[in-house]
Amino acid sequence: MENITNPVQPPVMGQYPQFALLDTIVPGFSVVSSLLQTHLGVDLSLYLPILLLISGSTWAWSYLYSYCSALVGEHLMSSVRIRTDDEIFNMVMAWVTQQSFARRSRNIMANTNVNSRSYSMWRFFESDDQNEEEEEDDEEDFWTRKKKTKRDVQYTPSYGSHFFWFHARPLFFNRIDNRDTSSSLSASEKEEIQISCFGRNPGILKILLAEAREMYHEKDECKTLIYRGSTGNATTNSEPEWKRCMARSTRPFSTVILEEKTKNDLIADIADYLNPATRRWYANRGIPYRRGYLLHGPPGTGKSSLSLALAGYFKMRIYILSLSSPMSSEETVSSLFASLPRKCVVLLEDIDSAGLTHTRDKNSDTTESSNDENKTNGTATNTTTGKLSLSGLLNILDGVASQEGRVLIMTTNHIEKLDKALIRPGRVDMTVLFGRADNKMASAIFRSIYAPHEGEDIPVYDDRVADPTDDKAANREEALERIKELSHDFAAKIPEHEFSPAEIQGLLLRHKRHPLAALNATDDWIVQTRKEKEDQAAEEKKKEEEEKKKKEEEEKKKKEEEEKTKKEEEEKKQKEEEEKEEKKKKKKEKKKKEEEEEVPEDEDEDEEDEDEEKKKKRKKADAKKRKEKKAELEVGDKDKKTQKESSDSGYITP
Repeated sequence: MENITNPVQPPVMGQYPQFALLDTIVPGFSVVSSLLQTHLGVDLSLYLPILLLISGSTWAWSYLYSYCSALVGEHLMSSVRIRTDDEIFNMVMAWVTQQSFARRSRNIMANTNVNSRSYSMWRFFESDDQNEEEEEDDEEDFWTRKKKTKRDVQYTPSYGSHFFWFHARPLFFNRIDNRDTSSSLSASEKEEIQISCFGRNPGILKILLAEAREMYHEKDECKTLIYRGSTGNATTNSEPEWKRCMARSTRPFSTVILEEKTKNDLIADIADYLNPATRRWYANRGIPYRRGYLLHGPPGTGKSSLSLALAGYFKMRIYILSLSSPMSSEETVSSLFASLPRKCVVLLEDIDSAGLTHTRDKNSDTTESSNDENKTNGTATNTTTGKLSLSGLLNILDGVASQEGRVLIMTTNHIEKLDKALIRPGRVDMTVLFGRADNKMASAIFRSIYAPHEGEDIPVYDDRVADPTDDKAANREEALERIKELSHDFAAKIPEHEFSPAEIQGLLLRHKRHPLAALNATDDWIVQTRKEKEDQAAEEKKKEEEEKKKKEEEEKKKKEEEEKTKKEEEEKKQKEEEEKEEKKKKKKEKKKKEEEEEVPEDEDEDEEDEDEEKKKKRKKADAKKRKEKKAELEVGDKDKKTQKESSDSGYITP
């Protein structure tokens, strides 16, 4: 007989009571144990103590490590946290990319831009990196730059804790992903940086931040830092603050096309104002230490360029604020001005477009009358509205709580639209007019475009081919003389006070390396530009006429509607009066009829011819008779009532 071996039966859950307990802790444990014992002959019940020991040890170690880490971090370590919406975040990230621990880290993040992705920071700082790359590539030829259009990839440590050494001290760089914050923010906006060190003294952390900041500002040494006012965000509960916009290369003041006397007077005035002795002079005499300038003129005459050049010349930051923004309220602008540093340039561009023109002159009388009415009626007026008012701006500029030490520059295309209170002395100390280009300005623009600088190729100003063996210095001097001669010829062709400096510069930039070509194209350019201006003026005039015609039609239509409405109201009023008269007439007729009905019918018709006195006597007699008859009827009714009462009581009245 063959030996028949019974197959191993899988254990049933009821056979091993411990499986029921394990299934509650580890779902599916009994099924896995049955499969292993059936196919591999492994009984997990024999290894349960070892598994429990390993899992318990792991849990205990994890708990002990977390507890000890929290205890050490709370009592034996110092740390600093950095948010993405602050400028120091970009400084630290730029410093981290240069450290060896970031390159050696196994968990890294690849970025083409390591700056903050916070909405108010990222879109501004990205332009800085692009400008730097463009400036570095200026010395290379076109084909070399074409190969380097792709931005370099930078590597930073990923989320988590990273150990590194700094000045022989162990530090921890922890990148935190705050996923519990607002869902409206992007992933990189939710992150934070935490740097920790052993010890209760955070001095080493402050040294690290100072080094990162110094390294970050090294690239801005020859640049002008530009900031823009941010009105804040209600969703993120952020307050109004100045956000860095970009860093531009400092513009030489010699490139600003303006009359030399006006330019020198402006520089001398600001230099005297920024002198520390001037500040003491102002303080000793109780004069507010402020200075304001108004730049006015047609568009394209260089008002904004002068502001930027002044900030670069005196090595100051420039803060740009737009008052035409719908979010520019009095509270927001006041908060921004209060946070300004002592030495800076504040630029208010196109202040005439902010809707603050002549508001006090027009509304002063109406405001006073309305306030008086409200006072008499017992109601309070709310003078603070959402939008910035002229009086609010004046209080911000030179009120009791206004900031001192700043240089205020306002630009406008229409000075006649500004309120006199805004440009009075004390708020505007110097007014600079920017007119259209004359011969001197046209010549200066030509020289600034074509005069060769150090390291530049000499422009082609004639048909002669330059000899490489010639002396470069001599060629440069010769080129400068030739450019000077051509500038006079160019200025002679340009009509005075007709074209703005920006328009002339646009012509020269089309032939930026060929001054002779620009000179030859000047006449055609003048004709074409005049034609374009005439066409534009005709189009604007046509547009104005259409708007005027449309406005007249609207006024006519409105007038017709008003007349129609007035006529309808008059007709309605007349109809109501007629109805009223008719009702009155009917009422009168009804009353008369009632009076006629009261007269007896058996009267003769001859009574109508009687005299008024007889009629009155007769009416009196009739009335008397009716009265007596009525009295007799009342007496009879009374007797009947008495007789009835007597019969009810059982006695007959005699």
